[in-house]
Amino acid sequence: MKLQDDFFKITDVQTGDNSANYRLKLNADHPVYAAHFPGNPITPGVCIIQMVKELAESYCQQKFFLKKVANVKFMNVINPLEYEKINVELTLANEAGQRKIAATVSEGEVTFSKLSLTLTEV
Repeated sequence: MKLQDDFFKITDVQTGDNSANYRLKLNADHPVYAAHFPGNPITPGVCIIQMVKELAESYCQQKFFLKKVANVKFMNVINPLEYEKINVELTLANEAGQRKIAATVSEGEVTFSKLSLTLTEV
């Protein structure tokens, strides 16, 4: 399921060589939050992983298959009522025909998660 432009919107992006910093606005009214959890919405971990994958696709201008989730640390929950906007920092590397992605999801001094993903071209 594609999340961009429904679950979240990109409001700003700054790119560099093999890196990008995205500013995202979360949609607290999205049906996912109604189920996870009513009255206390929390962004599911699988949605965070999918957001990072979609941002890597946006940066690289191509579709990817999520081959491996090497490391994920969920350090704080993302409640879209508390944190309507978040930052996602990506660092990308090419390695043996695959894209290695390191990502940090944060807002101000709060780090929500850190991820290491391996993507392959579709």
